[in-house]
Amino acid sequence: MSDSKDMTLTEHIQELRQRLLRALIVWLVVTIGATFFVDYVLGWLVKPLGENEVIVLSPTEAPIIYFKVALMMGFMFALPYILYQVYTFVAPGLLAGERAIFLAGVPAALMLAVLGALFTLEVLIPLSLPILMRFLGGVVQPTYSLEQYLSFVTTLVVWMGLLFQTPLVIYMIARLGFIEPAQLTKLRKVIIFLAAVAAAVITPTTDPVTMLLVTGPFVVLYEVGIMLARVAIRQRKRAAARAI
Repeated sequence: MSDSKDMTLTEHIQELRQRLLRALIVWLVVTIGATFFVDYVLGWLVKPLGENEVIVLSPTEAPIIYFKVALMMGFMFALPYILYQVYTFVAPGLLAGERAIFLAGVPAALMLAVLGALFTLEVLIPLSLPILMRFLGGVVQPTYSLEQYLSFVTTLVVWMGLLFQTPLVIYMIARLGFIEPAQLTKLRKVIIFLAAVAAAVITPTTDPVTMLLVTGPFVVLYEVGIMLARVAIRQRKRAAARAI
């Protein structure tokens, strides 16, 4: 790692260019490897549709989706290396506490995002799709465009990935001293109501089962956040005591 205090602006730009180039090369290499698994991944993603057909609406839709999925897979698997390059570039300018937050917070955020994605793909979508497909079941035969279906899946994955960041966000806010666990406890009823409203917006259908599948995990994550907030307060008090 270069000593940033002795580097000129030009040297900083050169280092940034080198690190971006390394990250891009790794992303592309991993993407090439991911192309061998695209069919398997797409088969897994469309599995909740059961026997319903998935179609493409233009000659270019299938190859475009193929390479989009490969690029996304490549990015996800290359992300740890990309974040490492980001960290090594910015670390010299960070304080010790800030480096600790980065090293602990980023892996935690990634882990929670993965859990949110897995919950969406393994629980939320398989349970909500049959309900969606029953609408106008006596009038229409459900047949989905692959592009539209993947857009639907991606939207849910992104929203749930963000929703699963709740404990980490609460911990960080409490660690910075902006909120206390007692305040979070008092807000519990309001949060549950807002979670139900958010579930109605995020989910594609307003049936009780699907809404519960979104609201339930958020309530659990909020409770976990309250516990982490208590930990954060103790850590903040110990840090303040050491500083005296």
